Amino acid sequence: MRTPMRLALPFLACCLAALTCMTPAHAQINLAWNNCITQPNQAANIAYACDGSRNALPYRCVVSVISPITLPAFVGIVAVLDIYPGIGPSEHPGGIPLPDFWRLGTGECRDGNILIPYSVLGIGGSACPNPWVGANMSGGYQYTSSSDHARLQLAFARDTQTPVFAGQQFVGVVFAFDTWKDTDTGYGECPGCCSSLVLVANQATLYQIVGSPPTDFVTLTSFGDRTYVTWQSTDAGQTPGCAQTPVRRSTWGSIKATYR
Repeated sequence: MRTPMRLALPFLACCLAALTCMTPAHAQINLAWNNCITQPNQAANIAYACDGSRNALPYRCVVSVISPITLPAFVGIVAVLDIYPGIGPSEHPGGIPLPDFWRLGTGECRDGNILIPYSVLGIGGSACPNPWVGANMSGGYQYTSSSDHARLQLAFARDTQTPVFAGQQFVGVVFAFDTWKDTDTGYGECPGCCSSLVLVANQATLYQIVGSPPTDFVTLTSFGDRTYVTWQSTDAGQTPGCAQTPVRRSTWGSIKATYR
């Protein structure tokens, strides 16, 4: 299994630390499996058999963004995603315990199964340019689990500046989920692969080289065409890839903390 980088570069760590003090701008964020949301092979839902057949063949996920301003010296992005059980974004959070399969933080059941940086080859197109092709890239993440949801912060950076243009959707972050421990193949199982889950991209911050006009960074919070994707969803007639185990909702009194 590949070992992901966890914010190895000072730039990436500083990006995450700065999230709490940024002013959001009116622009758009989109999320899709497989590719940028504009591309024919993008998907809104993954239906997987949870039989080990995708181990070492990770599911790629793409955050794409539309900047409200042109950034001539773009070098990096930080995106924030919320992850919680449910068939759609209206269940946020719904009091359903987060299954072990989606406990991906340090020391948790599936630690090491988030992959970033991940290959950007074949991602994007004319309707969604890919500013990462041809650059040396680095990336990292922070994953924090709670009783009924998790938060994933992703950082992605390139070694040289490149322009991104106002109003043009482009590839922001490419990362992947491996499926190890979806079933017991000799390494143990983390139950819950068959359960429905929602991933929502709710914030992205675009960075330039410090001192570049018109601003060092811009934070986006507005939703685009689709800011969420699902896993094993039964919503709108979708069929999950395997039989789902009934879950019991927690009482609100047992949920000790939620993200704000």
